[in-house]
Amino acid sequence: MEKIHEISIQNQASFPIETIKDCEIIYSDSAKVRVLLNATLMNRYADEKTYVEFKNGLKVQFFDVNGKKESELIADYAIVDDENDLMLAESNVVVRNIKGDILETEKLNWNQQKEEIFTDEFVKITTENEVIFGEGLVSNQNFSKYTIRKIKGTITINQPDE
Repeated sequence: MEKIHEISIQNQASFPIETIKDCEIIYSDSAKVRVLLNATLMNRYADEKTYVEFKNGLKVQFFDVNGKKESELIADYAIVDDENDLMLAESNVVVRNIKGDILETEKLNWNQQKEEIFTDEFVKITTENEVIFGEGLVSNQNFSKYTIRKIKGTITINQPDE
């Protein structure tokens, strides 16, 4: 009987307890939308820890307290640790802020409580005037203030004379 119980627990751990197709998740603060998450597939698991997986990718939009969009994050895959409010986005991760600056990397963490994004991976940041390459980055979630840990190079983009 104990063996059956053990097998039952193992089987439960390998399948999602919840699956949602074409989902939209809204995170709000004081009845104001702060984050809007869209995904074609979301699976929630209850293994040793509970977590949510977005196997087909996702799009996350961040809004200020007035409801104005500040930035967006797109990735091919993401996993969310529910207990610690941490998300790891992987594969073709792109973040755009309202100025048009673009962050590209292969892995990016989002700490929902601290409203911070960070990575130890290679990053490429494209702004209006330059392209910056580096390794490791810490930023606020709206990607308006960021620090690159190890800058590897910078390319200045010449603007045509107006």
